[in-house]
Amino acid sequence: MDILDTSDLAACIEPAPAAGPSLHGPPPWHAALELRCARDDAGCTRMVQNLHRGPLRVQRLLYPEGAELGHALILHPPGGIAGGDVLDIELALDAGARLLCTTPGAAKWYHGERGSARQHQRLSVGADAQLEWLPQEAILFDGSDVIQDTLIELDARASMFGWEIVQLGRGQQWQRGRWRQRLVLVRAGRECWRETADVHAADRLCSSALGLAKYAVTATAWAAAPDLGRRADGIVDQLREAAAAHALPCGISWLPEPTALLLFRVLGPSSEPVRALLEALWHGLRPHWSGQPPQRPRIWDT
Repeated sequence: MDILDTSDLAACIEPAPAAGPSLHGPPPWHAALELRCARDDAGCTRMVQNLHRGPLRVQRLLYPEGAELGHALILHPPGGIAGGDVLDIELALDAGARLLCTTPGAAKWYHGERGSARQHQRLSVGADAQLEWLPQEAILFDGSDVIQDTLIELDARASMFGWEIVQLGRGQQWQRGRWRQRLVLVRAGRECWRETADVHAADRLCSSALGLAKYAVTATAWAAAPDLGRRADGIVDQLREAAAAHALPCGISWLPEPTALLLFRVLGPSSEPVRALLEALWHGLRPHWSGQPPQRPRIWDT
């Protein structure tokens, strides 16, 4: 496997166009969030850096499961992302920190009249730290032009469970637009997994049985933990049984050492059944890698 020089990552991403005069409303947003959490001497996970620019922020950590595990809500007050908007998120967990990160609602991606809307995410997890990355779904409205790019950097002793859910269209078919997504996972400085998607609304991939098979929602989830490989076979069997109860297309793959990664892929007609399946997989897996019983974030019920 090749070593990934993360300093060159920006060069691999299509550069954002310069924001100029717009004939389609106000100028685009460029919002950024830099969040860092660390474990203090008492074992509590606390925010030690919380920098933001524009409408993107975390107000404070919540502790519904005790001081060791913080819950963070990433807020984007405008509620929607339109062409030309850029969201940059950098999240880092220092050694031993534990964080569950989610959003209060779905991300709504609107028209692409000013060009592509972009979201860049960099998630770094230190030694013995644990991150649960559980954003609610991204809804792409008709005419949207979306680029999502996520880089995950894990220490050799880090643990993580995460997902990305994308719904193509809302209230109408997704007839115009383009969706590009890249997911890259690096463990101990070595790239272990890279996945890319580039889908046009008119692409045959949307209806092909080898692609999205006319489903409106697609999701990818992943799990990584230092000792997951020792129990992988039994865990995968349990998760497949849980997935079968939801009657949705779902693939579960174990990539053995040195990758040591569980991958989940789900298709569905709407976000609700896909979310329900992913939550069932997360609940089944969580005690194995975090030692915590499953607990649904309360914000999802509001």
